[in-house]
Amino acid sequence: MGICAINRFSRWVGALTLSASIPFAAANAQTQQQQDRIDRVSRLVVTAPLCGRLGMTIDRDLPAKVAEAFKAETTGWGIDPQKIEQLAAESSDRQTKLFLQDLGAEADNAKSEKQLRNLGTVLLGYARTCVEATEDLIFSKVIVKPLGFTPEGAATKSADSMLEDGGLASWQTPAIQARGSMMMIAGTCRSVIGKARSDALVSEFGKSQDARARGYYLKSFDIGLDDAEMKLDLAQCNRAIRGFRADILKEDRG
Repeated sequence: MGICAINRFSRWVGALTLSASIPFAAANAQTQQQQDRIDRVSRLVVTAPLCGRLGMTIDRDLPAKVAEAFKAETTGWGIDPQKIEQLAAESSDRQTKLFLQDLGAEADNAKSEKQLRNLGTVLLGYARTCVEATEDLIFSKVIVKPLGFTPEGAATKSADSMLEDGGLASWQTPAIQARGSMMMIAGTCRSVIGKARSDALVSEFGKSQDARARGYYLKSFDIGLDDAEMKLDLAQCNRAIRGFRADILKEDRG
């Protein structure tokens, strides 16, 4: 479920509210409380797919079920159904833009430890929104959090999955990062330093009892192996290997 589902939600709100049989005062404007509720529902609909990625169970029919429940909630507001449809569409569009800008910008810019923390903070905010959804009268029926779910744990896990290829995941210590760099240079320089030396580097620095670290090392080697743009000569490869070996030794010594 993504942006298309959000758009369907807006249309369903309109279709369902138009079928209401009670009279509405078309001239009545929504109150601030009603506008806040519309924005809250839109925000939770927009966030729902991410809640699924964070480990929650999302009802496949969430847009339709939310629209039907929201229709029942708004029938007593005394507002023209077409006005509610318009407000819901505007709110959904606004919340979608905010979501894409906030999360997308942080993910694209996460290239340093500080930026990594910023991404984690944004994801933590959305994880808390997901918890909020599970406590909402409407959304508690279509979004369910697993036992033991914590916003902090879910946000960290999600951020790690987005950043581990670049060595910026929370579990990737400087020692792990240094070994990843060595594995990458072992792949990049394989055609220069030869199979035997490259294999020796992989054997020395590419092993770990931690499956995550082991996967990161192997992926780093593959990235280096596939890099057709970086052309290093023997002197450059030797210098890089010496540098990374020194970094690893430094980290191992603490």
